[in-house]
Amino acid sequence: QAACRIIFADVAVEAADAPAACASSCWELNSRGVAAPRTAKLASAFDPHALADQAVELNLKLMRWRANPKLDVDAMRHQKCLLVGAGTLGCAVARTLLGWGVKHITLVDNGTVSYSNPARQCLYEFADASAEGGPRPKAVAAAESLRRIHPSCVANGEVLNIPCPGHPIPPSDVASA
Repeated sequence: QAACRIIFADVAVEAADAPAACASSCWELNSRGVAAPRTAKLASAFDPHALADQAVELNLKLMRWRANPKLDVDAMRHQKCLLVGAGTLGCAVARTLLGWGVKHITLVDNGTVSYSNPARQCLYEFADASAEGGPRPKAVAAAESLRRIHPSCVANGEVLNIPCPGHPIPPSDVASA
């Protein structure tokens, strides 16, 4: 009697009443010349993180094929970017960098998420502005959002005040520097 053994996501399923056609497709000669069932573990093929990485890789290959044949996909994947400011522009640039395969992103900002930010800035949610203990730091919330969007990215948020040229520095900031 023919039987199939199928391994799907590390769960074995026995089919003792399989049709005779299954015997020819599930059994084959092993290294000793004996007919034996062939099994395959497919769990790794269904890992969500691996699937997300493969989707980004495919997107980059399509961009290279359609838009820029000289695009160096490996160079994009190994870039490290520092974004100064996690506002409207910083959030949009960070999301775009993920789409271009950049996985190492550090955001620097000293602000906190306000109630108007989630409507304009794609990496924030209402919960970031209304968090218990006060609004969350923008850089930290944006980095966490990037990691939720693409779990294999390395995103860091640093709360840091960088004075703009031509603007006065408050005495309290000078004393702490």
